[in-house]
Amino acid sequence: MGVSLLRMAPATRFSHISGDRYSANVIKFVHTADWQLGRAPLYLSDDDRARFRADRIDVIDTIGKLALREQCNFVVVSGDVFESNNVERQVLVRALEKMGATPRIDFYLLPGNHDPLDASSILQSQTFRAHRPSNVTVLDGSDPVRAAPGVELVASPWPNKRPLSDLVDDACKGLEPCGTLRIVVGHGVVDTMSPSTSSPALISLRLLEERIESGIVHYAALGDRHSKTEVGSTGRVWYSGAPEPTDFDEIAPGNVLVVSLDRDDVSVDARRVSAWRFERTDRELGTDADIDALENWLKGLDSKDISATPPRSACRADHNQNSCCI
Repeated sequence: MGVSLLRMAPATRFSHISGDRYSANVIKFVHTADWQLGRAPLYLSDDDRARFRADRIDVIDTIGKLALREQCNFVVVSGDVFESNNVERQVLVRALEKMGATPRIDFYLLPGNHDPLDASSILQSQTFRAHRPSNVTVLDGSDPVRAAPGVELVASPWPNKRPLSDLVDDACKGLEPCGTLRIVVGHGVVDTMSPSTSSPALISLRLLEERIESGIVHYAALGDRHSKTEVGSTGRVWYSGAPEPTDFDEIAPGNVLVVSLDRDDVSVDARRVSAWRFERTDRELGTDADIDALENWLKGLDSKDISATPPRSACRADHNQNSCCI
């Protein structure tokens, strides 16, 4: 079992959120999501795909060491730990080994839309059970889970790929304000960020913020959006983004969030952990000058790997439009 390193301040303060008096316990943890272990873009070469997969696993070690260095109590992974429920056995075993390498840090894993808790769930597989270290817990139900003294995780795991309700709201129903810090761990799209309102699984920001304002919930650790994003006006609803970039269109991927939390205050600090960086440029290549300009742009990239069939870069050319996307 992981060792809790709860930091406690002796003072008693008044909470402007809940209106209750409380002992000012401060919890510190890492919020991450969307590891999608086993993923590798098809447009990479075979060697680069292997490196891409390996680096997505190796970032777990970076996250664990960061949590130790920052004296965090635990790590929450807010869904899509794996690319699917059918990843290679080696990917699963190596990932569990990486989490087990920092036994003082507990890892809490939420099933998401890529790895839901259906009949084929990788998080309930025989291999997972056989290799799971004691500091790894699957958040497979909505009953609050004690993560540290005075701290509960309220999880909303995906039971399948097409849930028919707001799972975060479902998990929070029946909760009342109490002397415990509550962290909601959810996965999915917040309704205010969705171009469509037709999905029954959209997360209601209004309901979530009402629970925060009433002191029922103190932080919402969300996953699904691969870009680091603050949602709403409370400062307590965040997407961590993916710790490694997944595609060219993401904004500010490659981070995890170090969160310091109590009832009155929250501090969210983004830390870059990624080995990869996806860069995009769209250019017309009609003249030698165009090619020279592209070459100069490539030389300006700060990655040392960019110069030789780079393991951390990718080039796609659309010959029909005579353009190049890097």
